[in-house]
Amino acid sequence: MIRIEEYIDGLTDILADAFGERLVYIGLQGSYLRNEATENSDIDIMAVIDDISVEDLDTYRQALVSIGNFDKSCGFICGRADLSHWNPLELCHLLNTTKDYYGELKNLVPAYTMEDERNYVKFSLNNLYHEICHRYIHADREHNISRLPVTCKSVFYIVQHLHYLRTGNFIPTKRELLKCVQDEDKAVLELIISLRNDDGYDFDRAFSLLFRWCQSALARI
Repeated sequence: MIRIEEYIDGLTDILADAFGERLVYIGLQGSYLRNEATENSDIDIMAVIDDISVEDLDTYRQALVSIGNFDKSCGFICGRADLSHWNPLELCHLLNTTKDYYGELKNLVPAYTMEDERNYVKFSLNNLYHEICHRYIHADREHNISRLPVTCKSVFYIVQHLHYLRTGNFIPTKRELLKCVQDEDKAVLELIISLRNDDGYDFDRAFSLLFRWCQSALARI
């Protein structure tokens, strides 16, 4: 498995050489941050470049190629000015799911409110609910069965933010969050964890549970 600290140190050196003082930020996100990475996990890096251009995207791509494991490279890149105007609905999630390695993310983003956070959860639930209902009606059963586990990845983040809205505590991992939630939130979180390693799952049960949970969660916000 990739030694993530060495990977980030090496990438930061390459980017500092390429961009100089224009390199504003490097952070880690995703499964490597949560200590849930496997051999197949992506490497989710966040990078911020001052006055970013299309040419800079090419330079960044070459840096990822040169550091190795390009097939697993993933993440988010943007300009400093772009980030300063970012949608406040996403900022709570961004700040709580990114670890600083070069620069401080909190100094680069605008302020957000708890109402922004509540609207983030509503928007995420709306999208999930629409997606599963649309596909259930308009796609065949085999496609529904194959896509539901992928769609369910967003459920973790929604439960994570529902718990944060209720308690003020942001729980970073599925394992920790499972100990903190109850009732329908716990049931749906157990479902998505089980779907990661179960190719022969009970689709009707899983869909019904997810469908009812979406309705319940929307009513609670």
